[in-house]
Parts: sequence; C-alpha cells; structure tokens
Amino acid sequence: MFLSSGGIRMDKKSVPFYLSCFRQKDFDDVMELMKSHSIEGRECGMFPPNKNNHVLRLEEKMLDITGARHVLSVSSAISALLIALQALEIKRNHRVICSVYCHPFVPECIRYFDAEPVFVDVDLETLAMLPEQCEELLRYKERDRIKAIIVSHIGGVLADMEPFYRMKEEYRVALIEDLSTSLGLKNEHGQCVGSGLQTDFAITSCFAGFAPKPFSVGAIFTGNGELAKRCQNLRNQSIIRDRSYHGLFYDVIDVSLDHRLGLFSTVLGNNALDFIRSDIQERIEIAKIYYEGLKDLEGVRTMVQKPTNIYSFFMIFFEKGRDRIASLLYEAGIETELHFVPIHFLSYYKNKYSLRTTQFPNAYQIYRETLSLPIYAGMKKEDVQYVVDTIKDILSRGDDLIASY
Repeated sequence: MFLSSGGIRMDKKSVPFYLSCFRQKDFDDVMELMKSHSIEGRECGMFPPNKNNHVLRLEEKMLDITGARHVLSVSSAISALLIALQALEIKRNHRVICSVYCHPFVPECIRYFDAEPVFVDVDLETLAMLPEQCEELLRYKERDRIKAIIVSHIGGVLADMEPFYRMKEEYRVALIEDLSTSLGLKNEHGQCVGSGLQTDFAITSCFAGFAPKPFSVGAIFTGNGELAKRCQNLRNQSIIRDRSYHGLFYDVIDVSLDHRLGLFSTVLGNNALDFIRSDIQERIEIAKIYYEGLKDLEGVRTMVQKPTNIYSFFMIFFEKGRDRIASLLYEAGIETELHFVPIHFLSYYKNKYSLRTTQFPNAYQIYRETLSLPIYAGMKKEDVQYVVDTIKDILSRGDDLIASY
C-alpha cells in the first residue's frame, strides 16, 4: 500500500501520461531499415529502400483517411504551419488571428515571418476560439492588415467552423485549421476536418507530439491545387533539381527550410496510419470510463462530451486545488499534463504585446482549473480505473487536503 503525503492509502502504480503503441511490425521494419543503411547490410546484399515510395504511400493513406484533395507530409505540425503561412505570403506587419489558448508553436510560427499574432479568448466548454471576438477584430481593428485566421481544434474536440467559413468569405482572409494531434477528427456530417474547400489549409501532427518523441510526422491538407504546388516547392529548402545528369545540379527558387520527413518517421508513420481508426476508438472507450467514473463529483467537471470527440487529450477541470491534486496524483504514480498555459502568460508575448493577466478571462479560468489525464491507445483499463479511483480518493479527503498552494 502507498501512503501519500496527504494520507491517502492505495496500491501505487505507474501510469505514464503517454506511451506510443508500437507493434511487432514497427520493430521489424526499424531493424530492417537500420541494416539496409549499414555496412553490415550492404555486405549481406541489402540496399536502402526508396524513400520516395514510403512518402508516396504515407500520403496516399492520409488522403484515404481524410478525403482531402491534396496532402503534403512534413516533419511536424510546426513545419506544416510554417509552410502554410509562407504559401499564403504572410509577411512583416501582417496580422494573423489565433487563439490565446493553444500550443505556443502557433504564434511562434507567425512571429517567424515577423508578422503579429492577434489573440482571441475561447469558449469555456469547447476551448474553441470565440468567433464573435474574431469578427470584432475584422470589423474594427486594422482590418486590412489581418491576412489569416488560425482555428485550433483543442484535444480532439471539434470547433464550430461555420462562423469562420463565413468570415473567410466576407472579409477575404485566409483560413487555417490546426488539428494538432487530432488527425481523423470529423464534423457532424462525417467529413474529416480541414478536407473541404472552405479551408485554405489544415495542418496536423499526425501522432501525439508528447516528449520524448520516438518519431514525428506532420501534414498539410488543402483543396487548392495552386497552394499545394507552392507548398511542394517549399518543403525542401525550395530546391529544384535538374533531371539531367541524375539530378546532380540544382537551383534554389525561394527561401525556406528543410521540412522533409526522416525515413524512420516515414516508415513508422505508415504503420501507425493502418491503426488510426482503431486507436481513435480505443481512446473513445477510455474516455467513457473517465466520464462514468468522474461524473457527479462535487467541484469537478469533465471536458464537453460530443459524439465527434476523438480525445487527443482528456481534460478535467477542478474548481479549486488543481495544483495540489496534480502533485498528489504524481505521488500516486500518475503523470498528468497542462494543456495549455495561455499565451498571454508566456513571458515573450506578455512583454512584447503588453498583455494583461485578466485580458482573456475564459482562458484564465481554464488555465487555473484544467488538468489532462493519461489517454492513449493500448492503455490498460485497470490503469484508467486507477486514475479514476485515485482522483476520488483525493477528493474524498476534503478541502483541507486539496487547498491551493
């Protein structure tokens, strides 16, 4: 039995926040790749596989999953957003609207082009950016400088895109959907998010980007053929190779970075895509256990329950004592995460744009209350139940135990 500093007795387990669900084929393919790129493999008559074949197969699977017209695989969601913004010709002094409650890579990519992120508060339930605040910016705040809107679907919860589709047409701004780790998220009509023609780009990190990263795969989706071609040119430092002389000579037609996938990530990504639908279903089943086990707890609410959810995260909200509860869970062997620290709490953005703590009240409230619980394909049901039981045990001790620091 484990006795925590709060006096809670329980059988201590170890429940990591995230584990990759590797299968035997992954181990076999990685070993074969290592051998084929080694001296030992060459001596055994092995030759390195054609990487282009792996990339093509990966992108074909993504097209099949999403129904998008065009897809470009890249090394991460960061690469995907950088390419998308460059393809849209975002430049210095341009403005891009984004959520104040998202992963910091979103405003970081905007700043990379010396453009300015303009932050918007979020809905308390869906964590989606408030469309009315976006429209207010488009109507009254230097509208001609606002060139794009980035809408983040947080934690596998669908944001209502209809208001943003309307704003895109009415105000002639570009629209990017950030799926983060939510590849396969569908709307109420069964259409994969970002696959339609109303969005300029959808970007994603196809698999959970939690540290440490055993591999990383990102992607850009678009229905616009011209934008797709532009992104293709930007993926590899804008290098164009002359087909004569076996591609020995090349030219550079723009300024960009190397956003290509590594070979190991390409192969592991291909394997993971074969199980993406079943992995989503596993997370949905885990979420059901959380919802059932945590319902009716005083001072606790769970993330909004919608049939479209695919649960990249499972977020729980405590009216008080979140920090203390997180510490007690850690003592019990349960790892949790915080998604996210609002952008206006981060030193760089707070200082550069003179942002106030109370400027975005909804994001502030969410930040004070939220905690993300472990959820991943392959997670044992007894581990999920252990998380539920531990939270109940902590809360049963009363206010003195969970009083905020």
